Amino acid sequence: MLTPLFSPGCDLVGWMQPQKFLFDTDMAYAAFIANGHAWSARSGRWIGPVIGPHVFDLDGRPVAWNPDAPLRGFGRPLRPVNVVRAVSPVRPAKPVAPMRPLTAPSLPGGWSQFSFAEWLVSCDPRPVEVVEEIVAVETADEVAVVEEIIIGAGTAEIQDNDKPSRNEVK
Repeated sequence: MLTPLFSPGCDLVGWMQPQKFLFDTDMAYAAFIANGHAWSARSGRWIGPVIGPHVFDLDGRPVAWNPDAPLRGFGRPLRPVNVVRAVSPVRPAKPVAPMRPLTAPSLPGGWSQFSFAEWLVSCDPRPVEVVEEIVAVETADEVAVVEEIIIGAGTAEIQDNDKPSRNEVK
């Protein structure tokens, strides 16, 4: 059975398979739940506590909620011990759209600054921008490109190039 999750504005933002998985509104696997905490499906990093049908950010503020259980904010949670990544679940059938709650509860500590979609990737590593650097060595007659270093997406490759003449420097 899947539990709908709502934003502070009472919009449907995702679904929870209690104590197992979180899905977005398209039923794509977004996070797994282990030991009362949510972990990113993409990176495996901890993204926050799960209490009943509610998910919280790393500051203890609610990100998404369900009106079937009382909602309370709390202080910053302690970081849990890392867990083994869950096996990706079979994509469930999309449930019938739930009734929208009338209003979200007002909390003393407020709601998370993240939307549900932002929260799901908030702790994932940022992609490295593509950078190209050409190292050249000048000799008396010609310039030789020693190596071209391409860094991107967290990896680096070194490619040897032919030696261009002085007028062909890349």
